[in-house]
Amino acid sequence: MPRRLDVSPRHNTLAVGLVALCAVLGLMVRLALYIRAGWRYDYDEGMVGLQALHILRGERPVFHPGQPYLGALESYLIALFFAIFGANAVTLKIVPWLLSGLYVMTTGWLGWRAFDRRVGVLAALLAACAPSYLLITGTKTWGATAETLALGNLALVTASYVQDVAQPDNVRRRSLIALGFLLGLGNWISWLIVFYTLPVVLAVLCWGRARLGRAWGWATLAFAVGSSPLGGYNLTHDFATFRYLLADQGDTLANLSAVLDHLTYDLAPRLVSNDPRWPGLSWPAIWWLQIIYEGGLIGLGAGVWFGPWRRSQRPTRAMLALFALSVPLIYVLSGYGNRALNEFGFDATGRYVLMIHSALPIGAAALAVWLGRGRLWRRWLAAALLTSVAGLNLLGSSRLDLVKGFASPYYTRQPATLEPLIAFLDRENIRHVWTDVGIAHVLMFATRERVLAADWYDIYGARGLVRFPDVPLRIYAASRVAFVEVVLPDQGETCFEQAFQREGIAYRRERVTPDLLVIIPQTPIDPALVADGLGYQF
Repeated sequence: MPRRLDVSPRHNTLAVGLVALCAVLGLMVRLALYIRAGWRYDYDEGMVGLQALHILRGERPVFHPGQPYLGALESYLIALFFAIFGANAVTLKIVPWLLSGLYVMTTGWLGWRAFDRRVGVLAALLAACAPSYLLITGTKTWGATAETLALGNLALVTASYVQDVAQPDNVRRRSLIALGFLLGLGNWISWLIVFYTLPVVLAVLCWGRARLGRAWGWATLAFAVGSSPLGGYNLTHDFATFRYLLADQGDTLANLSAVLDHLTYDLAPRLVSNDPRWPGLSWPAIWWLQIIYEGGLIGLGAGVWFGPWRRSQRPTRAMLALFALSVPLIYVLSGYGNRALNEFGFDATGRYVLMIHSALPIGAAALAVWLGRGRLWRRWLAAALLTSVAGLNLLGSSRLDLVKGFASPYYTRQPATLEPLIAFLDRENIRHVWTDVGIAHVLMFATRERVLAADWYDIYGARGLVRFPDVPLRIYAASRVAFVEVVLPDQGETCFEQAFQREGIAYRRERVTPDLLVIIPQTPIDPALVADGLGYQF
């Protein structure tokens, strides 16, 4: 028989304090990365910042522009901080930074609910000292990543109260209503909430149905309220969200083996370390982290039936194990994994499986607590396991090339700063710019739209998303327009310049930095005339 765990208020208060302390630690670790990176933000983050500026001017978007499946909640929250503190690179990052603290706290809470307070505290510690990939990707202002992690964790915690028959009935009913709202809100924000919805719904239906009565109806209403922006938008826009999500995502069955290989050999080590483009840890260190984290996931399944854990918490452990199993399964079967097979080799899908970090620290913490029971040597082994994981994660983040780490996964050569470019454009009184290098939104946000910029190739050549459709139209109509291209520091004449020469278009060139070239045609031209020189050079 497992020994009875001490649940005295004094020990519980201490554990709550330690979890809160871990959340503060997690915030400080992430803040240090922001500062070291110079508050760098990428193309998509610039888009979110621009939308927040538009909200302050009276616009009321439901989704991010061009993406009727990513709710604009983050933009509204950022707009609030912009109104209080001003729009800048620091305030652009506040919301995902705060949400990362909520992620740490809820991870500890979930570990406590599934196992015990020791697991909860240690899970919060490992979530605070997370792998570099989560530290960076999970704190980007991407509109859904940080929100999904926080909301998903809250949904798992709330579901644990619904299915805990030891809780008073009124607590379980209120928890069910809150769960309905959380899932509805997540359903608006991002389709990634499905990773949490599936295990939560199955767990509640299996273990949490008894004595809930009318709470089911109220929970349904709460779900409708939370997802009302999604429902209202789709009723007036021909169900655009569902048409997008149900569109062809590629031949999933034919690519199944390749997607699984990518998941195993690329995403799995990336999730517990960092992107290979950001120098950090050695392969032996990455393999060690994989062994511990993936061993912890296996332990989640075993912990449903075995270990010194209370029987009443078994449904929560089963839900957590089901979640860990369903993340890769949903990812592979959804068809979105096909994007990982792009010819350019960039990280197109890592953020889709980042949600597994709701389970990774808990599994590792439970493994350590189980190992630490009994003889002294086992306690030392557990301490070594925890120290090595947290230490390697912190070591990896301290070694990161943050200029690369905080760059866009798609536009890997985004310059570290655009200040020299902005100064040049101001001196030349140029307010309209074509680019093809993923800096348009960064340039517009940095200048608060004093300079309007659009990636011509991305919009027209590659048929990408048109985020702000009025911007390219205004650039087309401008009498004076510059073209900006990212180049290698030692690169001479570019394909872009050659395209101008072939068309016989007179132009002036300026190398504003070693990696930024500006071409100013003497007369307005249609970018399509020099389209052969526009594109993803790198």
